Amino acid sequence: MKKLVALLIVSLMATAAFAVNDDGTDSFGIYFDVANTQNNIPTQGPFAPFSVYLVLMNPAGPTNGFECTVTPVGAPFFALSTTLGGAGALDVDSSANGFAVGTASNYPFANGGLTLVTYSFMLQAMAPLDFYITKASIPSMTGNLPVVTGDGTLRRCGVASGDVTVACARVNGASVVPTEASSFGSVKSLFR
Repeated sequence: MKKLVALLIVSLMATAAFAVNDDGTDSFGIYFDVANTQNNIPTQGPFAPFSVYLVLMNPAGPTNGFECTVTPVGAPFFALSTTLGGAGALDVDSSANGFAVGTASNYPFANGGLTLVTYSFMLQAMAPLDFYITKASIPSMTGNLPVVTGDGTLRRCGVASGDVTVACARVNGASVVPTEASSFGSVKSLFR
């Protein structure tokens, strides 16, 4: 019986590990394709540009602004370009990786999300590069999470990794696996 329970738990964990799209509401993520399905590039050589997209997946409502900080950590890189999405977008955060952006109209919805920023990156070495998303440099709401606004209302959002201390995307390494907040009690209750 114990082996069956262990096998079931491992199977459930493996299923969650291979999920491609983020199904969380108002969840910030980094993707490497316009379909918002790839948060990992297993092998990326140096001095070859690639696209990076900051996306709000499954927005809870209209969205015409956002605040967050996107921090790449690891391999030396060049950020060749940073293009804000949305009509008339204006970033008032002067920090290197921070955003406090407002737009003239709501972001268009495509492929399950809203493309907030499109980057062009280029690595200087064949080494891992992780992307973390956290609060803005001068946040409008307390906590460590990014924020969006729509119809004059602020909404605190989540991150695709489930935790701001865990990378949302990775280049040159194993896929990132989202964390889930769960206790032993909640797992145990599945078997009652």
